[in-house]
Amino acid sequence: MISQIGLSVIFLTASAAAAPERTPQPGSYGFNWLDESSHCKKLSAKDLAPVKSCTITNNAFGLELKSHVCKVNSHIELMVYKTAAQCKEALETMHANGP
Repeated sequence: MISQIGLSVIFLTASAAAAPERTPQPGSYGFNWLDESSHCKKLSAKDLAPVKSCTITNNAFGLELKSHVCKVNSHIELMVYKTAAQCKEALETMHANGP
């Protein structure tokens, strides 16, 4: 027989596993899309520490790629991707569609 506490632990663990990650993981790749000279780089925990909030999108710059848009301050907003290739594709697309 599973106790009420046991059920709660199982439910919470399953819910946490199913929930999307709101902040990207260290080792992700990103760039500051508010800085025209920004480039893709592998992000460390130190790079991600000042992030205030992130939202998840599946269509940044018209690409069908999952990304995190993470606000640091009024001058830094990181576009973060799982792989270096995804980051490069997004950055190139952004520049191609820019002014």
